[in-house]
Amino acid sequence: MSMGLRYRGGFYSLNGTLYEVEIHQEGYAGVVTDIAFSEEPVELEWQECDKAEPVMASSATLQLFSDTDRQFTDLYTVAAGSVRLDIRRGGQLYWSGTMDPELYEEPFAYQDRYGVELTFADFALLDRLKWDREGFLTLREVITHIVGRAAIASGQLQEYISTTLIGSSGSLLDMASVNCANYYDEDGEPMTLREVLDETLRPFALHLVQKGGRCILYDLHALGRAFTPAPVRWESDDATYAVDKVYNNIEVSLSPYEECKVLDANVKPESVTGGEELTVWIGRHAAMDEKGFTLRLSDTGEGLEKSAGTKYFRMESIHSGDDSAGVAWTVKTMPTKNSGVEGEKHYVNPPTAGSGEMVLRAPKTAYIGHVATGDYQLRVSVDLLYDVRYNPFEETSKEDKEDNGYTDYDYLKNWANFAYAPVKILLHDEAGRVTHHFENRLVKESRSFAHPDRYFRWASGEGSWGDCWLCWYQGNRKNETGLGGWKTNKRIIGYYRGEHLPALFERKNSGEYIPLPPQSGWIELQIGSGVELYDYKSKTEWQMVNKDIEHVVRWVLYKNVQVEVVDKYSNSVSKQDETVSAWLNRQAKEELKIDTLVGTMEKPSPVARGQLYHTSDRSVISRLVRAGREDRIEKLLIGSIYSNYATRHHVLSGTARLVAAFGTLTDVNEPGSYLMAGETQRLREDESDIKMVQFDQDNYEGIEYDGN
Repeated sequence: MSMGLRYRGGFYSLNGTLYEVEIHQEGYAGVVTDIAFSEEPVELEWQECDKAEPVMASSATLQLFSDTDRQFTDLYTVAAGSVRLDIRRGGQLYWSGTMDPELYEEPFAYQDRYGVELTFADFALLDRLKWDREGFLTLREVITHIVGRAAIASGQLQEYISTTLIGSSGSLLDMASVNCANYYDEDGEPMTLREVLDETLRPFALHLVQKGGRCILYDLHALGRAFTPAPVRWESDDATYAVDKVYNNIEVSLSPYEECKVLDANVKPESVTGGEELTVWIGRHAAMDEKGFTLRLSDTGEGLEKSAGTKYFRMESIHSGDDSAGVAWTVKTMPTKNSGVEGEKHYVNPPTAGSGEMVLRAPKTAYIGHVATGDYQLRVSVDLLYDVRYNPFEETSKEDKEDNGYTDYDYLKNWANFAYAPVKILLHDEAGRVTHHFENRLVKESRSFAHPDRYFRWASGEGSWGDCWLCWYQGNRKNETGLGGWKTNKRIIGYYRGEHLPALFERKNSGEYIPLPPQSGWIELQIGSGVELYDYKSKTEWQMVNKDIEHVVRWVLYKNVQVEVVDKYSNSVSKQDETVSAWLNRQAKEELKIDTLVGTMEKPSPVARGQLYHTSDRSVISRLVRAGREDRIEKLLIGSIYSNYATRHHVLSGTARLVAAFGTLTDVNEPGSYLMAGETQRLREDESDIKMVQFDQDNYEGIEYDGN
């Protein structure tokens, strides 16, 4: 809904400058009413702001005459942001802001012709609004989106930015992007727009202020180069001299928000409802009260996407196993105990050895950023329950071979020495297209655990079933199996029966380890139908034995699908904040600490949401340039702080001739470059109460980093 002009008025300042005041209301299409002003019509205030703070907010106080009783109260009955004040100076937009509908007060003792104060602010609305974007956005898109949501008329950016990407002449705002997931917490709760704005500008030493009808975005280094300081004209004898802060040291901490679990997909047990519930006893000959667990099979569930031919399952332990949920391909058991129905039946599908269809798909979650380093790899793991026992969580017995499938289980252990399940590990680009798939089939077909790189590779396109496999095995691989009960896949090997398999291959729940993809993107994992079983028959023969075992297989279930980023030694990545500190002035007392949510890491991470990305290919940015210095953005920020807080800088305050345009200032008695640190403008009087602080462009000479 568009804004409609509802009130308007104007006045001349003492030096003859025309100011026009307009109040716009969302959805208004009626008559425009003229307004009359009190003696002090408009006062604009820019809150006092430190040089290190990213946003200098401003407000306007409008003093009007209410011609009738409660003339303006209806403006305070609408939603925040739906009433906007525009002030024009000499015909050009000078300031814009929206009304806070919760702040209103007027005299109650008068019927008409009394004064009313209306207050407006430029960025206050951002504290009320939540971040609502996903995917990747350039810095410009983040900032313009937020400024646009402030609902002010002066949303056009005027930029003075000196930070660039290495080897690039383009604007930082367009060349660098952020992952919007960084602005949501672990529970999916978004930050406010004001928080996002502050945390996006802070690491770059960027500042935003509305002045002269535009939103000015600048850093101090660019500001010093862009403007010739204009002398301030003091209007009274109240001017004072002071000095700005000097800091002892500075500590910049980045919370990179690493999400090492690229995929962590599980069916939510509470989501598996309806369907059919089965009871599995401790053994087939168990008494009626010796229940092992209940199993619910349903087409209703959340957390993993299943194919049409499968079922979601939910297991609830009574005396056997543990509570769990996932996707079932095969369930073969008795309908109910003592039901009079002979034999067992398949409740889902018979087991197969083929790989012609998808069983389940894990939804994409975290993003993997491309980093030019060999310090990371992916760990892919799936829990598989492939079993021939009636109750897969209870032991079998020689004394009663038929109670829990002793003979069948002995076959499984001796024949199914190697097991392979087909998977697809796919890389999606930002648009959702599959760009690469992972292949390791040549390892499966080999006779070794060692393999050249070409056996383990990312290839273009979506690939086919059979290109990639997960593997289960155990012990000497001659008369032991990696199946039976819940088991996690191990590092894939081929037909290898040697005694000297490396210890890493025998680690419990070790998973499959694959290199990072060749470009940035989202990982998708699909599991295909069929588990291929192989038996060691002789030194030269590797035999598939599915046809000998499948007729007695009762359970093929999947759960706990995970893809995790680990280090090159296969260890989990420790997640912690990164801190850079430096001495500024050892003689000073006060310390400065700056926490950031966006930035660069000493060792770029493929899964840190708070990192910067190249807009062109979404690769991770590790270094930037400012004032001829190439470094992490955190150290460039320290350079800006060092330049302005390691030594004394002048602070001048007092009543001055109104400074209408954005720029830098100077003083004839205390020369140097100054910027506004706070200001209150009285438009009719053409004067301001100002506080201006001296600043310097970035200088990195002499910075003493503390242990970094």
